[in-house]
Amino acid sequence: MGIMNTKLGRFCATLAIAGSVGLTAAPAKADLIQLGFILDGSGSIGSGNWNIIRAGLANAVNLIPVAGEDTYEVSIVQFGATAQTEVANYVITDAASRTALSTIVAGLVYMNGGATNFNAAFTQMATVLGNTIQGADASYVNFATDGQQNSGGTGVAQRDALIALGVDNISVEGIGSGVDQNDLMNNFCYPSACIDITGGGSANFPGQGFYVGVANAQGYAAVIGNKVRIVTGQPVPEPQMISLLGLGLLGLVPMLRRRKSA
Repeated sequence: MGIMNTKLGRFCATLAIAGSVGLTAAPAKADLIQLGFILDGSGSIGSGNWNIIRAGLANAVNLIPVAGEDTYEVSIVQFGATAQTEVANYVITDAASRTALSTIVAGLVYMNGGATNFNAAFTQMATVLGNTIQGADASYVNFATDGQQNSGGTGVAQRDALIALGVDNISVEGIGSGVDQNDLMNNFCYPSACIDITGGGSANFPGQGFYVGVANAQGYAAVIGNKVRIVTGQPVPEPQMISLLGLGLLGLVPMLRRRKSA
């Protein structure tokens, strides 16, 4: 059975910086938006950094809106030499379910997975999102790693398979100095041409993939909250937005939604 994907462009997010007001965005109407998070749990992360990463994501989960028109589904995969599903297709229906999810994320156990296997990470995420992607209006994946692929091949084919499944955007955080930025930008973030907005710049989300380099786990914890605000169409505090995305997001950004039918 095939999936007919029709991209409907909508001017549904007005992004503007005005004085101290900051960046604001109005989300589009959607039945279901998938948010997938791929977290590096390889040996190089270490338990201390893992605790910072999971706490940062737990806090970011609490930023997902529950009172708007959109419904959000969250999935989380942790990877090292292998990959495992930590959260599968969790639909946030109200504040209580969001708090419950944040508690789950805060308690995720570090797998200390040895090698770094992008192949396994993207394969596992495709398996999870594939459960519900036919009914999703949009699907966004966030990939965070502190290293380079050193097990299981390049992982590019598995990333391509995730896109073929129907994922609309893959954004990437490179944590620390051990990453291969060119590889992450050219082979993993999506859609191309991906852009590095570590020091400022413009990226038309979700129509353009983007990369953010952070110095350490604490940098990831700071960035992921703002990225959740962006993909869910919420205001981002101006100083944080300037440091994360620069001043290039002025004006209207088309938010593309996918209508799917089996």
